[in-house]
Amino acid sequence: MIKYLTIIFLILSFTGCVQKEIKYNDNKISLSKAMGDVVEENFSKAMDKREFIFPADHGPHPDFRTEWWYITGNLTDKNNRGFGYQFTIFRTALTKKSEIRESDWGSNQIYMAHFAVTDIENGEFYFEERFSREGNELAGAQIDPLKVWLEDWQMRQTGDKINFNLPAVSISAKTGDVKIDLSLYSIKPVVLQGEGGLSQKGEQPGNASYYYSYTRLSTEGKVVLNEKEFSVSGYSWMDREWSTSALSDDQVGWDWFALQFNDSSEIMYYQMRKKDGTPDLFSKGIIVNKDGSSKLIKKDDVYLEVTDYWESPPGVKYPSGWKLDIPDEKIRLEIIPAVKNQLMDVSISYWEGAVTIEGMKDQEKLKGRGYVELTGY
Repeated sequence: MIKYLTIIFLILSFTGCVQKEIKYNDNKISLSKAMGDVVEENFSKAMDKREFIFPADHGPHPDFRTEWWYITGNLTDKNNRGFGYQFTIFRTALTKKSEIRESDWGSNQIYMAHFAVTDIENGEFYFEERFSREGNELAGAQIDPLKVWLEDWQMRQTGDKINFNLPAVSISAKTGDVKIDLSLYSIKPVVLQGEGGLSQKGEQPGNASYYYSYTRLSTEGKVVLNEKEFSVSGYSWMDREWSTSALSDDQVGWDWFALQFNDSSEIMYYQMRKKDGTPDLFSKGIIVNKDGSSKLIKKDDVYLEVTDYWESPPGVKYPSGWKLDIPDEKIRLEIIPAVKNQLMDVSISYWEGAVTIEGMKDQEKLKGRGYVELTGY
């Protein structure tokens, strides 16, 4: 799903510092402004459909203001102990053109990364946020071989194995006594979100992103919690988006669902929320069948109902349970957080966490696991 840009990038560009877990008053930062139109620079915008070229598009797109490599997953060890994880790296350009400078620290690119692990059995949630300039190889993105990194947090290509135009990759990250070291490769084709990969988020021209997903990545490796190592396996989901502006002034946030089922199908749906609390017309998603074929779903195809709430320590109320129905597809789902508190209390706080799913599809029972993101609350 789309992510946010904040003024923290501009602050960091002038101070040159690398910071972790910086807190700001959410009321002072407008999500719609951070993701809205850009008038200062002649950045490219997502205006029309384009031809996606792989593996090149797995790498950076510096003509656009921002992009992200976003991976979530649900993993289990041999004793059926469950874990969730999030690994996201964001790139943003301060200017479209990079000035030539003598210093290795000079850069017009700023990177931000979020890393989280959910220990479902113990109800614990671990997270960290990092920032860095691109300069001096502290952070960056490249293709051939594929590598995206911020300090020692990185996604990198491993060997020559390529499935469905995506190289096999490893993900490694650590915060405190929490660490992941995972190997991933796709077992289903890429899906283009929106209209052929052009995902319109608002009514203004260019308030859109180029957006594709790998909805089922076979995953294995290890999770380390407090010096205890768990060998795990499961499935991950990768989203790739790049854009220059994405939100309208009357939009405040979104509820995003990435759901993987035991029949080898997947569903992605995001509901854009307007200031009056109603879903925006530009809410949409996709159903991915077992064979990799897919179908676009729009707002009027989906019925989404909140069934429970959770209040964060600062007193912010988040949805914490849902019914998601797609009547024409005979799909009825109940979605429940694996842990109530999976709050990413970072530059702009948002809820992002592992969920469990039960329901029906064509009168057959359906189970699954997934991830949900809630912003703008």
